[in-house]
Amino acid sequence: MRTSLDLALWKERDARSLREALEETRREVVRLSALAGNLLDLASFGRGGWEVRAGDLREVVEDAATAARAEAEGRGVWITVEGPEPAPCAFHAASVRQAMDNLLANALRYAPPGTEISVRLEQEEARWRLSVRDRGPGIAAEHWESVFQPFFRGDAKGAGTGLGLAVVQEVARRHGGLAYVTRVDAPGTQLVLELPEAGPSLTK
Repeated sequence: MRTSLDLALWKERDARSLREALEETRREVVRLSALAGNLLDLASFGRGGWEVRAGDLREVVEDAATAARAEAEGRGVWITVEGPEPAPCAFHAASVRQAMDNLLANALRYAPPGTEISVRLEQEEARWRLSVRDRGPGIAAEHWESVFQPFFRGDAKGAGTGLGLAVVQEVARRHGGLAYVTRVDAPGTQLVLELPEAGPSLTK
């Protein structure tokens, strides 16, 4: 980031080159901000218990989807949400919202223009299954478990921090749930966050 700023400030450039340098710097600031936020999230998960309350999981999903739509539209991607209303569940709202934000950010990173990101909320027995699917290049099966490990980046050229999905997995673990990748018929990736409807049985 410093190199880009130095060049932008000290090297004589035309307007187009300057704009490109500043845009590169902006992307790096966004990436570092996301990295810092995810590091703080992971650190906070290890301190004390959570206040778990009964709430509407569908409302959290809708709020996250609404917040992501501006970026999605700018990329030529649309987001749809399907599932029952309401979706009663006992959960820690802030952490589940962060997990949802990270799932959508991951999908947006790989979704090609003109495609859909599908968010689906389903109840299976005593659990809620929240899935986010993009129509991007997909994840190789041998990486399905690794993508949830801190700092794993299957695409070294991507703009991610390698921590977003690690946060999702930690949120799932703290709730007594699961985070995983599932196979889809067409190209793309489907990531799933499962949460017990009754909430975590004990503080993790």
